[in-house]
Amino acid sequence: MALVTWSDGLSVGVKAIDDQHTTLFNCINDLHDAMMKGQARSIIGSLLCKLLSYTRSHFSEEEDLMANYKYPGLSQHLIQHRALTKQVEEYIARFEKGDLALSNDLADFLSGWLYNHILGVDKVYGPYMNERGVR
Repeated sequence: MALVTWSDGLSVGVKAIDDQHTTLFNCINDLHDAMMKGQARSIIGSLLCKLLSYTRSHFSEEEDLMANYKYPGLSQHLIQHRALTKQVEEYIARFEKGDLALSNDLADFLSGWLYNHILGVDKVYGPYMNERGVR
């Protein structure tokens, strides 16, 4: 069962970013499925690393887009991206230490982070980008 589900209501109106968000949803669902199935720590560990890597790549591309179009909220967005990345890194560190409560904490964090960040922060820049011809 999927932990997070993409819907058109989550679209920021920029296809490249929406596609990346969809990939993040898939990464989180793959990780959640592995945890729910009790799969080996190595599989979960590699999925966590994949999620972190993709998150960094996505944030970088999103930030470059904002910088190229001089989005006025870029500095605040950067702060949020750094904080979110740090939280994911902390979860990975906890996982590597064998924290058994990680699966529930991580699932709650990831689903909340994704929905809240997209709906609360990312959707704000969508109209700004659309006004500048970015779709």
